[in-house]
Amino acid sequence: MSKSVQLPLFTEDIRLNEFLILIEPPKNVTDYVSILKKELKEEFGSFKSEKSKAHITVSNFLVTQKRMDDVLAKVQRRVSLFSTFEMRLQDFRVFESGNTFYIGVQPSHTFNSLISEFKSIKKEVVKTTKFYSSETPHLTIGRNFNTKVFRQIKDRYLEKPFFYTFDVRKLTVLTRSNSKENYELYSHINLQN
Repeated sequence: MSKSVQLPLFTEDIRLNEFLILIEPPKNVTDYVSILKKELKEEFGSFKSEKSKAHITVSNFLVTQKRMDDVLAKVQRRVSLFSTFEMRLQDFRVFESGNTFYIGVQPSHTFNSLISEFKSIKKEVVKTTKFYSSETPHLTIGRNFNTKVFRQIKDRYLEKPFFYTFDVRKLTVLTRSNSKENYELYSHINLQN
């Protein structure tokens, strides 16, 4: 009696890497958010995003390891044509779905154009269903709080003002493979001055 053998669907090993393209706020903002996260953890316990560094996500997508340099070169060519622009962080806000607490970002014309550019890039070079572009730009402080804690955070912070403006001169590109948990710096994309 012969045994049937299942052949692999692909003859080569296809490894996927994740790109995370983001805006890093200035150090005083990242320090402030770190202190805020520490205070929340001390009072309410652990939460998702407690260890992540403050950032504003522009785009996030998967690409095969083989195509990483090619895809990034295309992204860099297109995005580097954008000029430095002003970003305004304003007020504490929440996403009710996911019990997410964040600092709002006032979208500018340039930021919206940048997001549109990433959507165009996706159609041209990124063939994956896992693709994210920021529809509601924000700086996440924490997410997935339990309902009671989330209510307390809303009561305490939503009435407090927060305002900070800074210039975005570059985008930061991080990457990680499926097997790695932490992102690593891949490159920076400088904008025109």
